[in-house]
Amino acid sequence: MARGKQIVDVLATLAVAFGVALVLNWIILGFFGQKSADRAEHSLMGILLLLGYMAASADNRANIGQAVGIFFAALVPCYLGTVFPDLDIRLLGIGGHRNPLFHSSVSFFVLVLLVRRQARFLHILVAGYGVGLASHLWWDIIYYGDVRWLPGGTIDRLWLGVHGLLCLTTPSSCSLRGDGPE
Repeated sequence: MARGKQIVDVLATLAVAFGVALVLNWIILGFFGQKSADRAEHSLMGILLLLGYMAASADNRANIGQAVGIFFAALVPCYLGTVFPDLDIRLLGIGGHRNPLFHSSVSFFVLVLLVRRQARFLHILVAGYGVGLASHLWWDIIYYGDVRWLPGGTIDRLWLGVHGLLCLTTPSSCSLRGDGPE
């Protein structure tokens, strides 16, 4: 019986988290004046990955206030991370979309280098950006996968997957877990 209650509790928590993600997605899209279905998909995936990343890395339930604060601090940078790869359309035109420079972890690592000796709060912002960027790259694996100038779908998907993973496994992303630089 205890196992059944545990499963119900987990499902209820996931339902609440998904509801929170939908509401936050709606608020953020409205705040930035976004109306595109593609933008809504990317930002929702970013919020869900951020929620999942925070939940998976939470090891101290006693400090839930800190986790909630970190989540909200990382939320807008996470959204910006979901937007950045598509800036190649504005800068290079639709023919340059999914440029390997924009659809990679390069922008994340530039930010990591810029804040490497700065306050922890900046690391939280960069880590949130990295989660959003990772979600965009991984979502593109599922739906698109074509990265310009890279041959074949397998290499494209590998490119996107590895760069998404790099955004989540970098020391700066430890800031979302509370064990990053002070």
